[in-house]
Amino acid sequence: MNTYPILYNRNEVTFGKLNSSQEILSLFDKIFGRKFKIDILEWFASCPTGGNVWYGAFYRDVPVAMYGLLPMKLNVNNQVYDGALCNNVGVTPEFQGKGLFQSLGEYALKDSNFPIVVGIPNSKAVKGHKRIGWKSYGVLELLSGEVSERRIKFVELDGFIFCPSNDNYQFSIVKNLDWLKWRYSKPTIDYKQSLFVNHQYVIWKNYQQKKQVLETNNFKLAIELGGTVDLWVFKDSSQSNYLKNHGFSSILENEFILYQNENFELSFDADRCQFQLGDNDVF
Repeated sequence: MNTYPILYNRNEVTFGKLNSSQEILSLFDKIFGRKFKIDILEWFASCPTGGNVWYGAFYRDVPVAMYGLLPMKLNVNNQVYDGALCNNVGVTPEFQGKGLFQSLGEYALKDSNFPIVVGIPNSKAVKGHKRIGWKSYGVLELLSGEVSERRIKFVELDGFIFCPSNDNYQFSIVKNLDWLKWRYSKPTIDYKQSLFVNHQYVIWKNYQQKKQVLETNNFKLAIELGGTVDLWVFKDSSQSNYLKNHGFSSILENEFILYQNENFELSFDADRCQFQLGDNDVF
């Protein structure tokens, strides 16, 4: 039984995978106003844990909505699942508000059959996700702070290292160096890594005259970068409290949601979950 209104003509709409690069690039333009080149799709396809799966809704064989699922290995309660990250979800303007967003989501999540899918949608999309079974597991907040300006050395992608955090997380993305280098080889964006003693690092990019932290194995290093620094942390966590005590303030919040095709218990604890901007900022 649907928990949302269906206002489109079911006889004229079908669902399936988007197999044409031109279809995907056209939807990026129509839905998000982004004119990408083929290299972004090649990047999505080369992910070490599996190429992005693109689902679409078709009105009389014309694609009018998209739903991306990027395979990722997820650690939940010390068990590794072959899960996915929900990304690039949208409907063309003429089909918005008709229930197509939810219908395509239901189709994609069931057809792909990932045991667990993670997402951090914008606030307008949260209600639609929850209508088809997504559940909230906390809030991520974007913290921004001014710290003393300093000259920090950095390396480019070829010099990146990976050293996992020693914390025993209840929820986290499972990564290695290959995955890390794939993630930060995204076309058109220049990522940098600053290295510190004991294999500690921060990966960041320049964004609107700020250093935006994508990933780190020690969140306290954000203070070492200098200038204006942004990074995502879980609200009400010790990380959030520490940074706020050092002058950082919250400028944006997004819900952290999960969809399960396989049942398991996850009692949310903000200090035992790791999810950074680099895990989600794949666009």
